[in-house]
Amino acid sequence: MIRKPLARTVIAMGCGALIACVLALVVGDWTVRRQQQADVAEMADAYIDRADRISGEAIDALAEIERTSDTTCSDAEVSRLRRIVLTSRYLKSTSRLRNGAAFCSSTVGVIDPPVPVPPPEVLSDNGLNISFKVPQVGVPGANAMLMQRGDAAVSLNGQAYIEAVDPRLDYLIVSGRQAPLRVLRAVGPLPNLEGVQLLADQPLHLSGRRYEVRCSPRYASCLIATLHQPPSIFHSPVIVEFGMFGLLMGLSGGFAASVAIGRSRSLGKQLRVAMRSGQLKVVYQPIVRLSDRRQVGAEALLRWTDPTGKPVSPDAFIATAENEGFIGQVTRFVVTRVLEELHDELRRRPDFQVTVNVAASDILDNAFAPFLSARLQAAGLPPTCIGLELTERTTANSRELGKAIARLREAGHKVYIDDFGTDYSSLSYLSRLRVDAIKINRAFMQALHDQSDQDTIAPQIVAMAEVLGLSMVIEGIEEEQQAAYFLALAPTALAQGWLFSKPVEAGRLFAA
Repeated sequence: MIRKPLARTVIAMGCGALIACVLALVVGDWTVRRQQQADVAEMADAYIDRADRISGEAIDALAEIERTSDTTCSDAEVSRLRRIVLTSRYLKSTSRLRNGAAFCSSTVGVIDPPVPVPPPEVLSDNGLNISFKVPQVGVPGANAMLMQRGDAAVSLNGQAYIEAVDPRLDYLIVSGRQAPLRVLRAVGPLPNLEGVQLLADQPLHLSGRRYEVRCSPRYASCLIATLHQPPSIFHSPVIVEFGMFGLLMGLSGGFAASVAIGRSRSLGKQLRVAMRSGQLKVVYQPIVRLSDRRQVGAEALLRWTDPTGKPVSPDAFIATAENEGFIGQVTRFVVTRVLEELHDELRRRPDFQVTVNVAASDILDNAFAPFLSARLQAAGLPPTCIGLELTERTTANSRELGKAIARLREAGHKVYIDDFGTDYSSLSYLSRLRVDAIKINRAFMQALHDQSDQDTIAPQIVAMAEVLGLSMVIEGIEEEQQAAYFLALAPTALAQGWLFSKPVEAGRLFAA
């Protein structure tokens, strides 16, 4: 008599749990796939925004060149062309054309004889002609993307467009929206695009896969993207959680849990979770004195590995934190982690400095300086052991930014302008901010080093720094010849790069 009711109860609970588990898995599958689609759309939006900034900068430069009509390639015109490059982020060179041939450029000045511009590979409705992998005059073996309109032309690194795409995507970059579409770049399996017409924000189903579509509102380019080999839903922690709730809570409990857990988890929310769950770590790239290769500091770099073991692009998650307004939390996380990991070593090395990347919003935050001071006092360290690298491009509120930088310098922190040669090439901007040092952008300096011995741009940058009394850190040194080149050019400069060390964890930073 006892066993029968008990058996019925066990069977009823088992069937109920089984049904609830199946329903939870179905809802979980839908939730995970919806989240994957949302993630792809967010990555595609980030690409379009970055690509529009690159293209917009090139078109603005073309307009600037077209404002004058110098046909003699005078010294003043060459200086003007070089100024356009120096105040840009993505341009490699600027040129002026005559009869379809380049006769004057920011790289070599007068081009004699003139070099014909290759036929355009892409023609736009606004008269913009685009060619890919065009040899660069005066830079043997170097190719670049060429944009030309009228008698003006600019060269830029086409890789900048590619690097803007999150590495987790299979994608196609196409020109136009109506068939036939011209594929400019493809990564992953190439679906059949015959007869396909694109509608912005409307997904496509091609070759059994769903692709998110994002098109530029300003230019004739679109990104068609999907996740590269999306992980099995059964590897997702969301599915496991749904199943457990289904087993433990029954049909209603499993469904309620699926709704709660399966809500949209944006990249920003995932980053907040990552800061709490240990997915984020800080690594350190040593900074050495070029003259004797002695390690005098390190740059703290934030790295994120998601639950599937794949790295998340720092450009992607830092941009998300800035856009969603919680970059300050990320900065404070890095500062706290640096002091937790290195406080003993920094006490033993009072001249060693760790630099931390900060945004302009951090500098302008009235609570940031007290936060730094409190953390340093708790660790028993002086302010000089933490330097600040300003990474965000800021042209507004430069007066307030300059005042905030001055307060941090008075407190004992050195302030650097990161990626000089891209975001912060303006001499007047540097003079207004009054920082301590500039960090020469890796890609820009490597491009300069690839030029001939007669190159005058690198010495101008060094001279600019000396005039302003700024120290220099040269990023991206990977070869001995690069180190020797910059040692001869700037004997007191500091440097970092793989030639000296890749980024390492705290335990290996001071290893012999």
